[in-house]
Amino acid sequence: MENDFVVCDGWAEYAYTLKVDEKSDVYSFGVVLLELIIGRKPVGEFGDGVDIVGWVNKTRTEISQPSDAALVLAVVDPRLSGYPLTSVIYMFNIAMMCVREMGPARPTMREVVHMLTNPPHSTTHTHTHNLINL
Repeated sequence: MENDFVVCDGWAEYAYTLKVDEKSDVYSFGVVLLELIIGRKPVGEFGDGVDIVGWVNKTRTEISQPSDAALVLAVVDPRLSGYPLTSVIYMFNIAMMCVREMGPARPTMREVVHMLTNPPHSTTHTHTHNLINL
């Protein structure tokens, strides 16, 4: 039986430092959030050697007028079309904080939980634009 092993950024971090810490867990959580927001697997769908984080970063560079909204609209899973755009952007930004390249720049899991459970007031209004309306 042949084993397929794909290295993504989180595992590459482990391979180079030989240590797993809370910030490695935060990175993995960010990848899971991106999977949920984008609706794609973290590896194998973006070309040879490109993972979900690399694909998002590449997509950002290809947008002519980059903004949080433009990037989210370029990568978001269409099944999230009924959700407020501001809420999806907020979740996306949390995911991107979690997958920052340098571990010390990532939030702690406690900070992530706080952000997830205390969204800004503007993301909880029901009068915001849904993705499908844009």
